[in-house]
Parts: sequence; C-alpha cells; structure tokens
Amino acid sequence: MEEKRTTAFGQFSGGDLHPVLLIREIVRKFWAIVLAAIIFACCGYVLRDATYQPIYRTSTTLVVMQGGSTSVYGNRSAANTLANNLSKLLNGEMLRRTIAEELGVDKIDGEISAETIPESNLVVVTVSSSSSRMAFSILRAAMDHYNDLGSRSLGKISVAVLYPASAPLAPINYPGSKQFAKRAAIVGAILMAAAIAVFAYLRDTVKSEKEVEDKLDTRLLTVVHHERKAKTLRERLSKEKKSLLITSPTTGFLYVETIKKLRARVEYQMKRSGAKVIMITSVGENEGKSTIATNLALAMSRKYKNVLLVDGDMKKPALHKILGYQDEEYNTLSELLRGECSLSDALLIDTKRHLNTLLNRKGIEDSSELLKSERMAQLIQAARQQMDIVIIDTPPMAVSPDAECIADVADASILVVRQDAAQVRVINDCIDILTMSRAELLGCVLNNYYTTEFADHLGYGYGGRYGYGVKYGYGRTGYGSKLGYGSKVGYGSKIGYGSKLGYGAGAGGEDE
Repeated sequence: MEEKRTTAFGQFSGGDLHPVLLIREIVRKFWAIVLAAIIFACCGYVLRDATYQPIYRTSTTLVVMQGGSTSVYGNRSAANTLANNLSKLLNGEMLRRTIAEELGVDKIDGEISAETIPESNLVVVTVSSSSSRMAFSILRAAMDHYNDLGSRSLGKISVAVLYPASAPLAPINYPGSKQFAKRAAIVGAILMAAAIAVFAYLRDTVKSEKEVEDKLDTRLLTVVHHERKAKTLRERLSKEKKSLLITSPTTGFLYVETIKKLRARVEYQMKRSGAKVIMITSVGENEGKSTIATNLALAMSRKYKNVLLVDGDMKKPALHKILGYQDEEYNTLSELLRGECSLSDALLIDTKRHLNTLLNRKGIEDSSELLKSERMAQLIQAARQQMDIVIIDTPPMAVSPDAECIADVADASILVVRQDAAQVRVINDCIDILTMSRAELLGCVLNNYYTTEFADHLGYGYGGRYGYGVKYGYGRTGYGSKLGYGSKVGYGSKIGYGSKLGYGAGAGGEDE
C-alpha cells in the first residue's frame, strides 16, 4: 500500500477548504474569541488612558483700531493685517521667551493662534496647553506684553480687550477610553476568529471522506455521522451522562443503519481472513472507540449467538459506564488475569442485550503486564474457540502501549478516527504498527462526522431522499411496521458454550 505523508503546510498548498468545519471550530472555541476581546479591551483601555494628553483651551477677543478710528469698516483691513501677523508675533521667540521668564519656566508649553471674526474688526486670540493653569497664564502674559511689541511691529495699529480670558475648567478633548476599548475588543475578536480559522485550516487532520483516501494508508469502512445524545432540552440541561447505543429507542435511524453497515463490512473482512477476535482502538482519547466497540458488539449479537465484549482498556475503562454497570458488583477482567477469581465469576451475561462481557471498573497501573501475561493469551484462545465473535476495546495507541500488547493476540483490528482530531502523521504511524502486528487492519471508521460543505446535506433522513417515513418506532421485539421490518427477532435459547467456558444460558439469534 502506498504510504501517504502530509504536513500542515502541505495541506495549505493543496488542502480543501471546509467552511462548515471552520465555522464549527470558531463556534466551538467561542470562549477564546470572548477572552481575546476582553484582553484587547483591557489593553486598549489602559493604553488609551496612559497615552491620553488633555488639551485645555482659553481665548480672548480683541478690538482692532487703526490711527484712533472707531469705524468697524475702516478698521477691518487693520484687523486682517493684525490677524495675519499676530500669530507670528505671539509665537515669536522674543515674546515666548519673555512669557517663559515671567512664568518661571524654561519654555512655554502651549500654542498661540489668532484669527479674525469675518466681517468685523475683532480678533480672537486662543491658547492651547496640556495644563489649564498654563493655558490661562500664557494668554494673560501674552496680553500683558504683546502691546509693546506690537506697537513696534505694527505701527499705528492698537488693540483693546473686548472679552477677557478665563481659566478653562475642563479639557476640550476627552480620552474616550471606553469607546477605544470597544473598538479594541472588536478587533481582538476578529483577529482571534481569523487565527482559529487559519489554524483549523492548516491543521493536518482528516476532515472528510475524501481525505481518508488521500491521506491515510488504510481503507474506509464507514462514516459515522454525529449523533446527539441529548434529544430534548431537559436532557441537555440534565447533568446525567447518556450512552449512545443502538438498542435505545431514541437513537437515530441513520446511526443504527451506519452501525449495521459497519457490521456487514467487518463480517466480509472476517470471513475473508477467518478472523474472530477484533480489537477496536484509536490514536487518542475521546475519539469514540468504546462507543463504536459496544455498538458493533450489540449489532453482532443480533446475528450471532455467542458474542463476547472485552474491556481491554485497563487504564481508563469505559464499557461499564456505557452499558450501565457502574453501580453493579462484579469481578473484573484485571482480577481474572491476576487469578483472584474464576472466569465464571468475571463473565457477565447481559440477557437483555444478548451480550457476554468482561469488564473493568477502575484504572490500574500494571495493565501492560496483565495483557502480556499467559492468562490473557489463554483467555483469548479459549474465546476464539468457543465464541462466534470477540470484540476487545483497547486503550488509545498514542497514550498507552497496551493496544500493541492486544494486537499480538487479536486476529484483526479496526482504527477509529474522529473527524478533525488526530494528526495524519500520528494516525499513519499507528496504522503502520497495526499493519506489522498479528492483528490484520480491516480499515478505519471516520467517527463523529459533521458535513463539511453548506450544500452537503445528508439526504438520508426521514421523509427525505432515502424514502423512509417520517415516524419510526420500536416494537416489543423489533422495529415498528412503518419502517417495514419484521415483527419478530427470533433469538435462540442457548449460548452453547463449550466445556472450557461452560456458562449459563443466554440468547443469540438472527438479524433483524
């Protein structure tokens, strides 16, 4: 099989854009966007407040007269002349130095300007400074000294103060820290959302069915679409964790049919290779391998009489929670492998689900030693001879070496790959390990799959393109008549264990 290796940058150059996944990633990490907005807002507020420079402004109005004339029209040209030259005069080095000496500072901190009021002989002199006191002091000193300088520079032009200056009580500019913080928050949120989308796009994971073929060194057995466990608002608000099982009447039809399709393909591969013991594993945690293993075992139990489900994940066992045995008293697989109990004590027969199980209750430290022990090999060999199907849930391969121990005694393996979770490089490394082990790799299951394009609707649901009715229901022994399934399941009455296992009665049967 041709090896496929990709990198994050390689995906950027040739990867497909999946807008639905990008939006879902942004929504899923909305907390990061909110956090970035808060951080940017706080930094913006502090930065704006630290760099804020207040500006205080005060002014006085002067009446301009030329040669003693009191006519407004006659003095208008003089006012224009004064307005054009007064700014230069007031900002001149001589006057500024005189004002600075009077105020007792090295230099004055402010700007002085003058402009004419249109159609009049009035001139407004304005002083702007970072200090209210400085602005008023500069203007007052300027008015005290400009007349002498002005008389020498402007000839017969004279001025009189019409409206005297007053000290400014508040700055003319406000920091606007809150408005700046709001804008900074928006910028921070946009930047974080863009960063999340870019990193999600560059992340070299399996995002679609096509990428399984393009990136992974194995075949795709089936795609398990995301199935919401909590169907109602009450269930969503409840803290009680609910298992996703095909035996539950609330489980979606699509999910049940997908598990059946997985069973059919696994059956074909098993008959081709003569395998009986199948291990279900994944690369990392929370990829849904335990749920897939349990539902595959339940689907097999509907067709085969003797199905054994083994919880080989001794580091973090989960099957007892999925099957609802967390409050039950039973001997565990680890106790069996240590020789602390017999097989008859450890074997749990679920007569309701027609399933035989070997479970664990809590994690242990010496799991690798127990899985590599002779007792484990003998147990698997006896189960291979007496059972129709043996399914073993194993720990994630990237977390624990226990899966490799089980791969040495199993006949076949299935790798569960959660959409957009593990890196392709790591997945292919695990595939290589399984390929070189005794357990033949049957393929992978793309789990928890979300549609990747806006136009990519399932078209499989009720009343849709698949052709099933809107309603469905489970009868006492089978599916309701609206789906067209038979009314009887027809389970057998005996498990038929051999003398070595020899345990109780149960039920097997034929498929629905």
